[in-house]
Amino acid sequence: MEFRLIQERTLDLQPQTQWTWWSAKLNSFVTCDEKKAFALPVDGPGEAVLLNSAGPSGAANLPVPAEVYDEFVAQPWHGFRFLGREDYAKHAEGDLLRTLVFSPDYGLLVAHPASGAILSLRSGSIELMARDSAGLKTLDKAKTRGRHVLAFAAHPTDPAIAYGDNAGAFHLHRFDDAKFGKATKTADKQRKASRLEFSPDGRMLMVGGMGYLATLALGPDRKFAPSHELSASARDFIWCFERNLVFVNQGMNGVAAYWHDPRKGFEKIGEFRLSEAVQQLAVSSTQSHLAITLQTNSAEVQLYEIAGL
Repeated sequence: MEFRLIQERTLDLQPQTQWTWWSAKLNSFVTCDEKKAFALPVDGPGEAVLLNSAGPSGAANLPVPAEVYDEFVAQPWHGFRFLGREDYAKHAEGDLLRTLVFSPDYGLLVAHPASGAILSLRSGSIELMARDSAGLKTLDKAKTRGRHVLAFAAHPTDPAIAYGDNAGAFHLHRFDDAKFGKATKTADKQRKASRLEFSPDGRMLMVGGMGYLATLALGPDRKFAPSHELSASARDFIWCFERNLVFVNQGMNGVAAYWHDPRKGFEKIGEFRLSEAVQQLAVSSTQSHLAITLQTNSAEVQLYEIAGL
């Protein structure tokens, strides 16, 4: 696999609150801060296009046109779904942009597709909610296990969520229609967690953090157990399950791509390194292009064509 740099530009954005993602509707990567957004097409002359920065009502601090916003919130986020504009307009305290950039501590509500529940996720607590005639009501609250949760994922088939904390402990927390159940520890990596994702059937959990990328497989006892592990810094990763492909943001070590075989584990198939650390990683829906932002004082974005897949 090869990564070919096709575009590099610095935009008039605040890098501290910059977020980048792929828009199939625009055939472009979209990057924004809390005030404005740009589309970066992967074909054509390569000019950045300033998008309407007014934002739709209830955009929860994401300043993009309504059709781009609706496309974005329809995509899964670690297995969860974002709510519609009307819900976020009624609960204006939620901050979608800062939830994406920083952590789950900004009061944003998300839907759990398998159960139909609505959840409020924070580093120290979780809240189970349901709709009623007045809008939304709280059914139950619970404390998260571990020490300062940094990342969440929704189980795709069961009423459960998984989360990883600042000490590298990962838990599975179940719930029913009215209350939270027991949380069970699934792994303890001893180092800061950064991301976790379930496979579409819920039988495998991939976890990443400072110095590791690992999979846990569901056993006959319905418990997750270690399957494969890679010694690599995983600031973030994108798991393209249908193609058994994983793109890993390794921070100071650049970007790496791996094949993942559920029986054999990880095999590196490509990588590139830069003089600056990678801040964020985004991949197109067909895995033909990749975008990164850098940990610098300017809002720099680089676009790459992926060849050799």
